[in-house]
Amino acid sequence: MRFFSWNVNGFRAALKKGFMDWLEEADPDVLCLQEIRCEWEDIDLPVRKILENAYDICWFPAISKKGYAGSATLTKRGDGWTHQKGLGIAEYDAEGRMIVSRRGSLALLGGYFPNASAGLVRLPYKRAFAKDLACRVREEHVAKNNVILVGDMNVAPQEIDLARPKDNVGNPGFTPEEREDFQGYLSAGLVDILRERNPGAGGLYTWWTQRGGARARNVGWRIDIFLVSRPLDSQVKNAAIHSGAFGSDHCPVSMELDA
Repeated sequence: MRFFSWNVNGFRAALKKGFMDWLEEADPDVLCLQEIRCEWEDIDLPVRKILENAYDICWFPAISKKGYAGSATLTKRGDGWTHQKGLGIAEYDAEGRMIVSRRGSLALLGGYFPNASAGLVRLPYKRAFAKDLACRVREEHVAKNNVILVGDMNVAPQEIDLARPKDNVGNPGFTPEEREDFQGYLSAGLVDILRERNPGAGGLYTWWTQRGGARARNVGWRIDIFLVSRPLDSQVKNAAIHSGAFGSDHCPVSMELDA
């Protein structure tokens, strides 16, 4: 089963940059999207029909602000997934942050993690989100469910996960607090699957600023991440970054699970 995740930085914008061609070629079984930034009804009807013919779609835009944030999960039709919008916590659900999908004893938590923002004004909100999400992961494990946690996590976990760590200490996405909260997901029983398989590999980035030719020079950050429950570790066949997909300032990430 092939899982993909992609922050599309506006779904309608991504459509203009070849998203549908990418989707046909990648052919994911499960696709999590972040920063969709639109209602389902805002998308052209022919595109909606193509997607609905192939996928069961859970579209979760923000209700707090139009054209902001939001997430979506698409699963191949008939594959037995169920979807729930939100974590049941109003302050996160209003921004379309997280979708919980289930297939048997597998829980997929896919979404758009908060950004600490300029001046770290949203760091308290982001830390509360991380604490509540780690608690949810623990609850799933207590219930004997395995978890895949994925999305734009808006944090580079280690120095190796960004091109210029010394220049970014204390900046949004690389504060000690955010990195500590990421460790909280691991303490809840999850594994950073790509980093585990590539422990010393630098240059593995998923987001690049649109300034200064950063992407061409690969001056980026790894902030789009798959975490899996430890019992799933041996079932993951591949974990990859698809830096050749250019429909956004992020690129897709993927993993393949024997399931």
